[in-house]
Amino acid sequence: MPAPSRDGSDQRSIINLYEIYRQPILAYLTRLVSDQDIAEDLCQDTFVKALRSWSRHEPNANPVAWLYRIATNTAYDHLRRCRRIRFVPLPDIDIATQQTAISESHLEDQEPVRKALLQLPPEYRIPLVLHSCEGRSTQEIADTMGCTNGAVKTRLFRARERFRQVYRG
Repeated sequence: MPAPSRDGSDQRSIINLYEIYRQPILAYLTRLVSDQDIAEDLCQDTFVKALRSWSRHEPNANPVAWLYRIATNTAYDHLRRCRRIRFVPLPDIDIATQQTAISESHLEDQEPVRKALLQLPPEYRIPLVLHSCEGRSTQEIADTMGCTNGAVKTRLFRARERFRQVYRG
C-alpha cells in the first residue's frame, strides 16, 4: 500500500489504514498478549499513536511495517508493565469466527506448538510468527523490528532450527 499523503487527506489516510489493518494488527496483538480484551485496547492505542505521530512518519516508509512496529512496542510496554512476556502464536483466529466452537482435540494439538514457541526468545518468536502466521515479508519484518533484512533471515533460520529442537523434545 502506498504511503498516505500528508495534505488534507491525512485523516482519511489514517482511516483507510485502520479499516484495512485493524483486524491483522488485532490478531497479532492477541497472539502477543494472549488476551482479547487487552489486545483490543492495545490495538486502539496503536492507531491513536499512529494518528498522533503521523506528521513525523517518513513518507517513503512502509506504513504497514510502521504500524506493526508501533503495535509491537505498545504490546511490549504493556507486557513490561505486567512483568510477563507471553506469546500465543497459533492459530490465527478471525474475530468473526471466534464465536464458533473449537474442538477440544484441536486445542490439544495446539498446546505443544504454543509451549515450544514460548521457549523461544522474543528475537526469534517475533519474526517466526510474523513470517509464518502473518505472512509478512522479511523486509516488512526488518522494518518492524528495526533491523536489517539479513538479520531477519538469520533469525528466521535460527528460530526454525530451535523450534524444531524444542518441539521434538
